[in-house]
Amino acid sequence: MKRRANGENVDPSAPFRIDMHTHIMPPSLPDFSKSHGNPEENGEDWMTLRTHSSKSESGNGHDSRSSSQKVDMFVGDKFFRTVEPNCFDPEVRMAEMDETGVDVQVISTVPILFSYDKPVEPAMALARYLNDHIASVCRDYPRRFLGLSTVPLQDIPAAIDELKRAKTVLGLKGVEIGAEINGRSLDDTIFDPFWSACEDLDVPIFVHPLGYEYERENKGRWGNYWSAWLIGMPSETALAIHAILSSGVLVRHPKLRFCFAHAGGAYLPLLGRVQHGYNCRPDLVAHSSQGLSPENYFQSHQNNIWIDSLVHDPDLLQFISKKIGSDRIIMGSDYPFPLGEMPVPGKMLADDKRVRELFSQDVREKMLSGNAIEFLGLQTMLRKE
Repeated sequence: MKRRANGENVDPSAPFRIDMHTHIMPPSLPDFSKSHGNPEENGEDWMTLRTHSSKSESGNGHDSRSSSQKVDMFVGDKFFRTVEPNCFDPEVRMAEMDETGVDVQVISTVPILFSYDKPVEPAMALARYLNDHIASVCRDYPRRFLGLSTVPLQDIPAAIDELKRAKTVLGLKGVEIGAEINGRSLDDTIFDPFWSACEDLDVPIFVHPLGYEYERENKGRWGNYWSAWLIGMPSETALAIHAILSSGVLVRHPKLRFCFAHAGGAYLPLLGRVQHGYNCRPDLVAHSSQGLSPENYFQSHQNNIWIDSLVHDPDLLQFISKKIGSDRIIMGSDYPFPLGEMPVPGKMLADDKRVRELFSQDVREKMLSGNAIEFLGLQTMLRKE
């Protein structure tokens, strides 16, 4: 029987939960812009962490703790957000996992730390630091955490080197990447060597958008109403899927495994429109797809694309399951941030009355853990206690 950290027994009938979409960062960050490469060329807009000040803007976690435990994130001298200890303290995370019934978290870095817009040498040093931290958490608590790496995709050889180290030396189970890299879509052939490396190393890929870039480009349009996060992020992810399917990436690299955050963003609700465009203007849509029809692709038993479950809406969950199949939906909460499924990750899949009516217990259990095991290739590693 499973036990919580406080020794209490857990309901043995409770479904095993693997949270595919959670973020973590180290409790401190060195200034890599000063210690690697040419400081004069590295720029000033690097992420730094500072002791929380009550003068900072409101926090961005779901838990409220004393100010002395919080950390403020700054980009250069500009405040970005305040994070709670559950963003960097494994003990706090495990206590909350025990409280909410989450057995395992798949941990990946906070996307603003991708640093694709930075010079390669300090960005590579930062990626190594973040990956070493994630690996150390997984080593210290091997039954609770699985890790995804981050790599400096602004330089493909460097990204491949770090991908190999993360898999073969650190034992991380996949890689997290952005939905675009410095304005390049994921269909750009510059990424083909990286896709080949992911295939050769059997590394699954978790794709997460970078919504904050919309505000950088046009704050007047995207800065109000949380629009960059609520509308921009789902749009960015939809564009990434559209580019991958329309470009023949999966034809050239048939062994790739992608999981897209936020249920694939807006792509599946737009699938009918995309397919109609494919049919009526193949000269614009289908010229590079190498015969891959979007609608037919998802109707087949495809082995390349998964999505997380983060929709906040049982009816939408039913809709996307009809489009992609329930065996391609993985529980993901976006823990510990407020746009995630908080305060109980996986609650909709496990307990929502409407979801229980729509999906059998077996299907829900697969979405809560079994599909993550398949996506990450952990069939021989993870077993329910």
